[in-house]
Amino acid sequence: MIFNQKGGVGKTTTAINLGCGLARWHSEPVTLVDLDPQTHLSAALGFRAETLSWNVSDWLAGATAGEGPKRIAERLDLVPGDCNPPPARKLTRRLDDLAGHLVVDAPPTWNDEVASLLAACDCVLTPLEPEFLSMQGISRLMQRMEAAGISWSRLRLLLCRYDQRLAVHREVRARLADRFGEHLLPGVIRNNVRLAEAPGYGQSIFDYAPDSAGANDYCALVHTLIADKTWRESN
Repeated sequence: MIFNQKGGVGKTTTAINLGCGLARWHSEPVTLVDLDPQTHLSAALGFRAETLSWNVSDWLAGATAGEGPKRIAERLDLVPGDCNPPPARKLTRRLDDLAGHLVVDAPPTWNDEVASLLAACDCVLTPLEPEFLSMQGISRLMQRMEAAGISWSRLRLLLCRYDQRLAVHREVRARLADRFGEHLLPGVIRNNVRLAEAPGYGQSIFDYAPDSAGANDYCALVHTLIADKTWRESN
């Protein structure tokens, strides 16, 4: 699950490219789930959520009537978002009976729905920008995870929009590594304009600009997470 209580940190970009990358380089099917009412994930993949008869609210409730998930590519499906979710939307379906990988783009809000999904998922991937206030946000997230009984071993931090030339970015990265240790992933997503352009064409970075820094960085992320056994063994 991809979650940060702060918006605009690269959640949706990470969801798209992680999901597409897993479908490319791993043999299991991938389902992208657009949980954010802004439905940016759906829009970035070419779907207007408000025009669809079946969406993530139906999926959470286990409802099968309607259009169902959208096929994006081989081994890759999308559960479209809901622009107007019901106020008491809850997770009633089982997640452990789903085949393959599930990549959930969560809203930047902590609520019962998000907490339920975080408790059910294997890995909590938190994109963040290299700013000093990001550390405060991660500490707050860890406190809420602990209060909800969700193991910190599931948490992985991903630095996005990183520029090695900036001293503040290097310093924040060093402080995050010192404070959060193994939770911080070794790779970063560098600041790359191609990542911002790709959604406008309904494509992942691998299709839009396969030779870009953004494609290289998300490729590395996919392989890092596939090889990361720590969170699997501890859940």
